[in-house]
Amino acid sequence: MTSSPPREPWCLFLDRDGVINRRIVGDYVRTTRQWEYLPGALQALRLLSEWAPRIVIVTNQRGVGRGLIAEDDLDRIHTRLLEDVAIVGARIDAIRVCPHLETDECPCRKPRPGLALSWLAVNREVNPARSVMVGDSPSDMGMAQNLAAATGGCLRVLIDDGSDPATTGVDADFRFPTLLDYARDVTP
Repeated sequence: MTSSPPREPWCLFLDRDGVINRRIVGDYVRTTRQWEYLPGALQALRLLSEWAPRIVIVTNQRGVGRGLIAEDDLDRIHTRLLEDVAIVGARIDAIRVCPHLETDECPCRKPRPGLALSWLAVNREVNPARSVMVGDSPSDMGMAQNLAAATGGCLRVLIDDGSDPATTGVDADFRFPTLLDYARDVTP
């Protein structure tokens, strides 16, 4: 998949849990103590920061909607993430969060594309049709597909190490076992 970045600004959208940090199966990352980077994730973010004009995390955090994690705790987790990313010489341009439950039918809850569309609406210099979505779940790939339908394009990259049966048969343009494998493939 190695390619040079497009000349016009575009955005790399990244899911959080299962892509950057370890997902807690059956629960939520509720504190900075529970936050654990996946191997190579910070290195991947450094490489991707050199390649992608914009990097935005788009994450469903229904633990907030369920009352299991306070918004202040989520903010602390994201502050730590941004600090750690800066220390390694990487960047994240924004973090967009949907705290709603599935039953809320919120337009920002993945697989709906609202998190990306709301960011694109205020960053009009970015060509939305050149977007790339990197995630580890069917809802991430669904968001990419819905974003493509709304904007004319979005590349779907699935992080899939083969251990999650939920990703079997999920349609994606590319598959990589880790974010670092993806970063190494796309960066010169």
